[in-house]
Formats: sequence, C-alpha cells, structure tokens
Amino acid sequence: MEWIVVTGHTVAEARDRGLDALSVAAEDADIEIVAEPGRSHWGFRRRPARVRMRVRPTGPPPRVGDQRRDRRRSRRRSGGGNRGGHRRQDSGQRQHTGGGSSRRRSRSGRR
Repeated sequence: MEWIVVTGHTVAEARDRGLDALSVAAEDADIEIVAEPGRSHWGFRRRPARVRMRVRPTGPPPRVGDQRRDRRRSRRRSGGGNRGGHRRQDSGQRQHTGGGSSRRRSRSGRR
C-alpha cells in the first residue's frame, strides 16, 4: 500500500487523522513523523505537524525482478520491433537499418 501524508496541529492529532483515514489501529500501521509543529522565524506563522503513514504489510513484498524478466520474454516472443538493427528482405538477406552500437573499433586491437 502507498504512503499517505497527514497534517495536524500536533503530532498526536495528525496521527489520529491518519489512522481514521486508513481505518486501522495504531498497531497495524507504519508511522513516521515528517515534521514537528512549530513557528516560523518571526513567529507570525505556524507550521503544522506532518506524519507519513501506511497500513503495515502482512506478507513479503512482491518480487520486481521476475516481472521485468517476464516483460522481456514476452517482447522477444512477439516478434515485433527492430531490436537488432537489421531488417530481413524478401531474399533472406539482412539490410542494416542503423540500430545497434555506434562505437568503432580499430583493426589492431587498440582503442
């Protein structure tokens, strides 16, 4: 679940507002204090307390690496696109389309 940021005159008030918005008990929420309440330099304005909260996750987070791998596989299987920089002509020969690496190498092996 995503984090929400709640403000209040005091930290306790901001925490209570966040718990009401999430509809959970304090034991079931992750709570971080972002900013304490206070006054500005000259004392004319008040800064509210800011609290960041979310519902505490019950299980392990989803694995992101597997999803990326699946997307790459599905892209390869679809047969679309011009990833290699080559296009097949009707005679079966390849025609260079400008994709791929633009770095040149010297013939003697030095760079």
